[in-house]
Amino acid sequence: MWRLFIFWLSLFFLVSCISCNDKDDERVYQRLSQWDSMVDSMPQRVTDSLLNIEYENLSRPFKAYYGLLKVISDDKTYVNFTSDSLINSVSDYYRIHDPKNRNYIRALAYQGIVRTRMGVRDSTVYDPLREAGKLLLAMPDPDPSLGYLINYFLGNINYNSRNYTSADEYFRRTLNYARHEKDSIHLFDTYLALYWNEMEQKKIEKGRLFLDTLATFYNRLPGKDYFILNAQSIYFDVTGEPEKALEREKTKLLLYINQEENIELSRVYYNISNRYVGLQQLDSAMLYAQMAIDCIQDQSFMQNYLYYHNVANIAEKQGDFELSNKYLKSAFELHNQSISDRLDTQIAELEKRYDLTEAENEVLRARQQNLRIVIATLILVIVLVFILMYAWKVRRTAKLKLLQAEYTMQQQELQAKILREEAGKRKWLLQLYSHISGRLAFLQGEFEALTQRYISSHPKVYRDMEQILKNTNTDLKDITKVIATDDETFFAYTQLKDEEGIFNATEKMLLMLLACDADNRQLATFMNTSLESIRVRKSQLKRKMQEKNLDTNLFHE
Repeated sequence: MWRLFIFWLSLFFLVSCISCNDKDDERVYQRLSQWDSMVDSMPQRVTDSLLNIEYENLSRPFKAYYGLLKVISDDKTYVNFTSDSLINSVSDYYRIHDPKNRNYIRALAYQGIVRTRMGVRDSTVYDPLREAGKLLLAMPDPDPSLGYLINYFLGNINYNSRNYTSADEYFRRTLNYARHEKDSIHLFDTYLALYWNEMEQKKIEKGRLFLDTLATFYNRLPGKDYFILNAQSIYFDVTGEPEKALEREKTKLLLYINQEENIELSRVYYNISNRYVGLQQLDSAMLYAQMAIDCIQDQSFMQNYLYYHNVANIAEKQGDFELSNKYLKSAFELHNQSISDRLDTQIAELEKRYDLTEAENEVLRARQQNLRIVIATLILVIVLVFILMYAWKVRRTAKLKLLQAEYTMQQQELQAKILREEAGKRKWLLQLYSHISGRLAFLQGEFEALTQRYISSHPKVYRDMEQILKNTNTDLKDITKVIATDDETFFAYTQLKDEEGIFNATEKMLLMLLACDADNRQLATFMNTSLESIRVRKSQLKRKMQEKNLDTNLFHE
């Protein structure tokens, strides 16, 4: 009887313990499920909550569930993954013990995501996601949230591999799943991915359509305004509107000041600096470039070298080569350090996955690749420096030529002004000479009439007066010989070059007088001939010039 009593008592305690364990398991499951529903919208809170659970006391299924939530929350809070061992153990558990659980599909998806975050570029990234996609399609009612997750990262992998056509296909599938699940954040992320995919292909107009859609989410989703402004900034920079691009960057800065979003300030300053470079405002660009360096929070971030390289480029454009060289050295040191850090991480992972010999071989190959990259980078920088120096020299030469051309133009304008002034003076002198010549002709006529009185009465006086008239006529006829001009003076007056010597001295004098706007009467007086003779000479000269294809604009008639 005592044995029977002890049996029933033991059975009672056993049932009680099982019941308590079931209740504990149920509470744990409820907590994990609750956090699972929050992990997309509040990942940091889920991360903090997971710290309150004693992992070692969990059963195997809940350890797997816990591990999956930890990986997801770490991914969404931008934790740098250095190992994929946790997600591998989660995936292995579901594959062996519960392959039909939707968490198995999630584990496969995040297996590929974690390896992507680690910088892995081989098939071990793509295969888990592809397997997850097959399992999803095999479900009787595919979960749209899983479809979104898988296709989004498959598109992201193809995007990073520059396979933009395949990336577009996966992103459009992602968009369909996001619409089906009616998740605004997923819709926004998909439109953003489609925008960048189009911009990388230089399809600006298609990119603008997605950008317009993204703009409708402004001030509607927490933490997304920064990405909208960043996309708009890049778009305006590509389309040649640097002022608008700068405005968007400064608006991003206001988000930080107003503490509306969690933004890395150094990246904002870096982008503002780049926009000022585009506007050729190098002083402002240098100010923000140095502020970006001062605001670096994570000194181990592998792209910190870009901030120093930016300062070096700006200093070079300002002509401060000493400062440029200083920051360029710092950029190379940080770049080499980032490569070394990534290499060390890869070494640790290789030692976990393979034996030491395999890892050493991989490290040697990686170091050789690293050395090639460094050498290629150095060569590229040297070539770039030479190109910049040559471009600066060419620009300086072009500037000097432009100044010389401007000086020549000014000289020509000054010479033209002087010629116009001299032409006015010549015109006045010509009128004065015409008046004097007229008076001289009148006196000559009176003089000839006077000589007739002395032909018989005073023959000696007559002969002397007749000789004076002959000498005067000879001087007037020989005036072209007395004041003959050279080719340079002839060109200055007429803008004609007599390279073949087709004009005689009289013709040159006639053309120069025409350039001074002399009329036929003035020409006849100056050339000591009749008006009819002048008309004939002008007609013959014009015909002669037309036969030689010379400019006849001097003939105003």
